[in-house]
Amino acid sequence: MIFGDFRQLMPRPYCEIVLVATAFLCGALVGFEREREHKPAGLRTLILICVGSAIFTVMSVSPTLGGHEPARIAAQIVTGIGFLGAGSILRDRHRISGLTTAATIWACSGIGMAVGAGYAAAGIVLSAAVLVTLGWVRQLEVLLNGACHVRRVLVVYQPGQGKTRARITALLDEAKGHIAIGEDKERPQGLREISVEYCSVHRDHRCVLAQLADVPGVEALETVA
Repeated sequence: MIFGDFRQLMPRPYCEIVLVATAFLCGALVGFEREREHKPAGLRTLILICVGSAIFTVMSVSPTLGGHEPARIAAQIVTGIGFLGAGSILRDRHRISGLTTAATIWACSGIGMAVGAGYAAAGIVLSAAVLVTLGWVRQLEVLLNGACHVRRVLVVYQPGQGKTRARITALLDEAKGHIAIGEDKERPQGLREISVEYCSVHRDHRCVLAQLADVPGVEALETVA
């Protein structure tokens, strides 16, 4: 019974209040993990997506609002979330980023719809499943890809009044996996160098190196033995 329709356990409007609060909790569970990883769709975004989907679903099954066709509002939720997720996907010459963020948005919307339909316990279980996918499965990917081989490269660049360093740092901050930024030192002829440690077997890290080479002001990438 705990995984059944919550509306059969509590009268209106209290059941709707509990369902929306549960959607808030589900969005917070997933959003906390995304916020900790510094992803674009973080705590507030996923809470609002989950709560918003739940509210629209509650409205769609309401006798006074949804009428006899509750699927109409639910279909619009799916369409709207599709556009929102597509907007989080970015593509450049070297890689596509944001796919996991878009999928997380899609999943949180589905959880919100499930909770709004009355299946609060199922929504919590689904949130836990998304957390496992985002956390533990990432560790499984690391195991499947093999152990990291840490390499170090010196990024030689023109200072450009601090603009080049800002571009390099922003690019490295967006990279997947742990890329360590080392010391920034002066070099002859007005150049500077910054040490970067990366994994040579990590495909995304190799893409980052290619992007670093294209940053305006970067003169060379020198591999350190």
